[in-house]
Order: sequence, then structure tokens, then C-alpha cells
Amino acid sequence: MHSPGRRYHRAHRALPGARVGARPDSGSSPLDAAHRRRHKSTTTARVDAPPRFTGLSARPTLLFSFAIGATFFSLTPMDTPTPQPATVAHAALLKLRARAEERKRLVAQRLSNMLPADVQRLAQDLQVHQIELEMQYEELMLAQTELESLRAQYVDLYDFAPVGYFSLNAHGIIGQLNLRGSQQLGSVRQRLLGQRFDLFIVPEYRLNFQPFISRVLSGEQRQTLEVPMQREDGQLFMALLEGASGALGPDEVPTYCRVVVVDITPQHAVKRALEASESRFRKLFEHSSDAVVLVQRQCYLDCNASALQLLAVPTRARVVGQSVGAFFPAQQPDGTPTMTLFAGMVAQALRNGSGRTEVLLRRATGAELWVEAIVTPFAVDGDSALFHIIWRDITSAHTARAELLRQKEFSESLLDNSVDGILAFDHDLHITAWNRVLEQLSGRPETQVLGQAVLSLFPEYEGGEQEKALREVLKGMRMMRYDMPFHQSSGHFESYFLPLESPAGDISGGLVIIRDVTERVRLAEETTQLKLRQQQEVLAAIMTTQEEERKRIAEALHNGVGQLLYAAKLNLENRSHAATCRQVALSLIDEGIKATRTISHELTPGILEDFGLKIALEELTKRIPKQQLHVRLQLQGLEQPRPRLHDVATYRIVQELLTNIIKHANAREAFLYVVHEGSQLHISAEDDGIGFQQDASAAATKGIGLAGIRNRLDLLGGTLTVDSRPGKGSIITIEVKIKN
Repeated sequence: MHSPGRRYHRAHRALPGARVGARPDSGSSPLDAAHRRRHKSTTTARVDAPPRFTGLSARPTLLFSFAIGATFFSLTPMDTPTPQPATVAHAALLKLRARAEERKRLVAQRLSNMLPADVQRLAQDLQVHQIELEMQYEELMLAQTELESLRAQYVDLYDFAPVGYFSLNAHGIIGQLNLRGSQQLGSVRQRLLGQRFDLFIVPEYRLNFQPFISRVLSGEQRQTLEVPMQREDGQLFMALLEGASGALGPDEVPTYCRVVVVDITPQHAVKRALEASESRFRKLFEHSSDAVVLVQRQCYLDCNASALQLLAVPTRARVVGQSVGAFFPAQQPDGTPTMTLFAGMVAQALRNGSGRTEVLLRRATGAELWVEAIVTPFAVDGDSALFHIIWRDITSAHTARAELLRQKEFSESLLDNSVDGILAFDHDLHITAWNRVLEQLSGRPETQVLGQAVLSLFPEYEGGEQEKALREVLKGMRMMRYDMPFHQSSGHFESYFLPLESPAGDISGGLVIIRDVTERVRLAEETTQLKLRQQQEVLAAIMTTQEEERKRIAEALHNGVGQLLYAAKLNLENRSHAATCRQVALSLIDEGIKATRTISHELTPGILEDFGLKIALEELTKRIPKQQLHVRLQLQGLEQPRPRLHDVATYRIVQELLTNIIKHANAREAFLYVVHEGSQLHISAEDDGIGFQQDASAAATKGIGLAGIRNRLDLLGGTLTVDSRPGKGSIITIEVKIKN
């Protein structure tokens, strides 16, 4: 609303012929003087004390205030105010303007100069006052128009506000309410006026309303209260009451309350849902089997019981407030700083909504364990993000995974370092493994063959023995093929076909181990040839020994028994001294019988069959004259049972050793040891004879005696060792393994 001064200037400018600043004594009209006095009084009212027009000019403001108060307290329920239309006021203003124009025309006419000066001055003053009154009336009409417009706006805002407005007295009686308030309570305004407001509050919460009214009336600050309310139809809603005190006058005591009612049912439902969610979260947080911590600004805010157990700390006070890295080593086993690992995990969580990593945790006891950390950001507000972190103990899984990785690396190393070619294939005969040996044999690298079909890489296998073997393996059969050719490689190969089973027991593929046995076949052939040569040598030695033995027997019969029988024959033919010849012949026959017995004993030692190896060896050494060779015999463990072949061989070997010492060593004394201990038979012969050169030992061992011993040892699987030096005698050691 414009001030009176501004409206006066607007009206003055609208009057034609008016001259601003003209003075009455200078020939100006009475209207001009009125204009000057009006302008002067208005300016003085704005700057200094209010003149007589100030009260009139202030009247619209008082009327406006009164109109607002009257409207607030005089509106009846469900009444719709009908303010005066703006067209009526406009018509009145046009009529007033026309009268002012007519008055201006009359004033503009000069009064008769015949009138006295006082009369003319008085007439001008009266005319000026009349114009001023008409202008004030114009201002009042404008003020009324603005009041009516503001009243209409107020009524519109009051009734159609989105919240309920109530005027209550000290007892909570409804004195006034708006349309939204009646809709909130579910009734018309006429029925609600004069009722107690607390009747619409749920009974359990009514006791809180009267103290709320008392607080509103006793203080200048606004009061709030949240209560559940009930409409007339029984429908419940949650309301926020906001009250302020009101008085009829500026200096009077507050006598009524202005209460605003806001329906906060959706907000309350959300709040209850948040509280329930927080309760569920707290329950899950506290009773979770996983260790859960809350972190903000790199410090622990809270933790659950599982986290305390995982960290091996007794109370939350030992955790809350600690730095996030307090329970972790400065560096992880791979050398990564722990805080750098955490920073990457947090960045991943902020970017993707969650982050995960595996980290080594150090408990309060000093023990270390591996945990899986899952980070979820809850609320992000600058640098004060709240993080929800779950720790799961994966030490066993991490150890098992590390062991599995180690086994995998070992298997790959074993596969690559194997001396055999290894090929693995799946159920569709596609290659899944190919080691270095096969790369060398086939000339094809691993990257070229992995994933390829076996029959496409080796088309020569299709329809042949190789494809048949591969198909049989997929049926669960195990087989080995000797001398199966591999691709275009020359040589001899052995192929082992093995089925591969899944953990469920199904055949998932097969494994082929290709072994190059070319060198082994060559060595086997050489061994066979060597054995043939050895057998030939043994056979030749046996035949030579037999011939020598026959020659020895023949010589023994010819030189011993034969000579004795021939001498006996001669004595019997010479009968000149019959008694003496007869006695000599009988003596010669006895000698022949003894010689025959000795030869028979040498050929087949009957004492060995009757009394065993120990007695036979003792008797063998007793028959050697001490003048010829003094033999010291030491026997041990010969009471144990042995195969007859071993006893005969031992007897013959000892016999041959003593014969060689007597014939070739020229020794005076010999030491003979025969010991049976466990599964070993040890024979050792030592003499103080002339010995022989070691380089000549090969020639010596080719003699008939040692050759016979070697032949027997080859048949028994024994070993012969000769140690001799010229003038130092000889030591012959024999080791034979006894097989039960």
C-alpha cells in the first residue's frame, strides 16, 4: 500500500494546470497553494513530528490491523468471505476523479477582482481544504480496496493451507479452525467449534496435551508435541502439534493458543521403519557369527562379540577408538603396506558399493591369522564415511589354497621335469596337458596343441591301435602297450593309458604316459649278449674243469692204484719166496684200497653227507700233514641250516683254496675262516706264502683252481676278492648270500 505522500504526489500530477511550487501571493490559484501546503505537511510528517494529516494518513494501517483481527475472530465455520468487488471501488475512484477535475476547473477561474483581498484569501483556503478532504477520501477508498484484497488473500491462505490451524483457549476448547483442520479431524467446522481438542488425541497420550497448552501460554517460544490422533471415523494418524501463545492486545496476558497441526504419518512410518531397521541391524550386528566392526575416520567405532573373540580382547574398550591398523602388521607377507591395501579396498567399496580383500591379522596374543575383509560404506558425508567391515577367519582355507597352489606348482614342475612324455585329454579327446618331453618328441609346442583334438594333430592314429586305446581308457580301462610307435619319432616306446576320475567318481578324461625305452632296449640287448658270453665262458670253464678233474683222477688211478696193483701182480708172479711175496702183495693191495678210498672221498665227500659242513671241514684240514702246511681253522655259525648246494660248494671252495695254497703259495701257515651270519656266508683264506703281483692277478685268476671257484660263485651269486703282494702272502675273500 502506498504512503499518503506518494498518493498525494500522484494525484497532484494528475490535475491539469497545477504548478508545483507556486505561491498564493504571486498570483497562483488556491489549488496551487493547497498543493504546496499538502506537500509541505506530508514531508514534515515523514521527517519530523506528525502533523494533523498524519492521523488521517495512518488510519488505513489501523483499519488494516483491525480488519485482520476482525477477520480472524469473526469468520464462521464453513463461511466463505465475500469481499466487495474491485469494480465498485474503481467506479468510486473514477467518480471522485471527475469531481476533482470539475473543482479544479472552477478553482482555476479567477475570482472577481471586485472582492476584497481577505474574502479572496478565505475562499482560496476553503477551496484548498475541500480539495484536501476529497483527496483524503480518495486515499481511504484506496486503502479499503487494498484491505479487501489482502483479506481475500488471507482467507485463501488460511482456509486452503496444507496444515491445520486451530485457535484454542486455555482449556483446549476449539475457538477457530481452518478447512484443513476440519479435514484432519474428519468433521465440519460447525460441529468442531466448542469441542475439546484433546478428545481427538488417542486416550493413552491425552495426559501430554494439557502440559503442552500450559507451556505454550506460559512462554514466548514455540512448543512442539508429537501425538497419535483419531478422526471421528476412527482412522488414526500421527500429528505434530506446534503451538504459540496469542493475546488480544499488545500488553495483555496471552489467553489463547494458535496451534498448527501437521500430519506426519508418512514421516512417522519411515521413522518407525528406520528404528525397526536399526533394531534389526543392531541385533544382527551383536549376534552375527562373523566378526563385524564399524570404522569412521580410520578409527573403530564399535564391534560385536565375534570381533572381540577374533581379536582375543576382553572388552570393547580395547578396540573402540583404536586406529584401523592397530591389529594388523605394518606390511603383509607379500611386502604390501597394510594401509595401502586398506586404501585400495576403501576406494573399491566407494566405487562399486563394496570391497573385498584378504589380509593377515594379528591378534592381541600375537598369533597371526588370515581373514577375509568385506567393506560396505553406510553413509558418505565428505571425509566422515561410515564403513561396515566383516572379518571371516579363512586361515584354514588360505593354508589349503596355498598348499593346493604349491601342489599345483609341484605338479607342473613334475610334469615339465618328467623324463616321460605326458599327455592328458578330456572326454572329447581334446588335449589338456602336454609336457616338454612331448614337445621334444613331436616338435610341437604346448601352446599349439592345448585344446586341439588328438586325432586332428595325429591323423595317423585314427582307426588304429592308438585310437582304440584312447576310447578304452574313457571306459575306465587301464592298459600298457609295448613298442607302440609315437608319431614320427624313431625308437622304442612304452605307452601307459590311465583313466582320470573326477571327485564324483566319473571318468572325466584320460592320461597317456609315453616312455622312451630305446636306451633300455639297447642295454637289455647288450646285457643279454653279455650273459650269453658269460654263460659260454662258464660252460667252457666247467668243461675245462671237468677235463682237468678227469685227468687228475686218471693220474691218481694210474700213478696210485694202478702202480700198486701192478707191483702186487709182479710179487705174485715171483714165487721164489712165497711167504715174503705174499705179505708184500697183501701190503700193496691195502695201499691200493686206501688210494681208491681217498680218490672216492675226493670225488664224493661222504662225511659231508653224514656229519655236516663243520665236521667235513675239520676232517679236510686234519688230512693235510702239518709238515706240509699248518692250517688254523675258525668256524662260526655253521650249525645253522643251509641248502645242500651251498654246503657242497663251500666244501669244494675250501678244498680248492687249500690245494692252491699247497701247490702255489709255498706257505708254511694258513688261516681259514668260514662264518655263517644271518643271510651271509663269509669265507676267507690267508697265507704267508710268496704272493704275487696285483697286475698279474688277472692271469692268476685264470688258473684252473680260481676259475673253478669263480664258476661256483657265479652260480651262487657270490663275490670273490683277491688281495696279494709279492713276499706278503695272499688274502682271498668270498661273500655268498644264503637264500632260504
